[in-house]
Amino acid sequence: MRYLFYIALLALLCSCNTSVGVGMHTGTSRIGVGAGGGRTGVGVGAQTGAGVSFTSYKDFLPNGPSDIYASNKKAVIAMNDGDYNAASQTFEANLQTYPNHPDATYYLGLTRIYQGKREEGFTLLKSYRDPDNYRMTSEVQRSAAYLEEKPELTAQKIHEVMNKNRSDGYQREIRERMDLRPSRW
Repeated sequence: MRYLFYIALLALLCSCNTSVGVGMHTGTSRIGVGAGGGRTGVGVGAQTGAGVSFTSYKDFLPNGPSDIYASNKKAVIAMNDGDYNAASQTFEANLQTYPNHPDATYYLGLTRIYQGKREEGFTLLKSYRDPDNYRMTSEVQRSAAYLEEKPELTAQKIHEVMNKNRSDGYQREIRERMDLRPSRW
């Protein structure tokens, strides 16, 4: 119970979005999974199975071997810091090693848009494919096609909308997979 108090307090301090989650535990290990309006969520659950999940639309990297994950993460930080040339070089190198990697493709597309190369950026985003996440793939492609027709949008606004829609697609994919699982209750 003390854990839930600390998590609730942290949520208030951070002004984060919170959602009640379902948790599972074995012994003293507890993990909560966000349910409801959550996007990308991680939580801690009490022994009763109730938990709190912190959610976000921020950049996330859902897949890949650890070396490309770490490299993409550094490049995303560079992109968010405005170092588009360094980010671009890293994403390109990652695509040389792992052709068609979803995260490298996605973020290289966004980086190109920040660099003022909108056509090239949207072409990359529309070619985005994540073989493990159909819903996320369709959201990225659909959003890129729609946003491409909006020249008045800034690169930052495009980035925000793309992240939100990508996250929504990812969460929809997870919910659908959970719905297909047989009930253990």
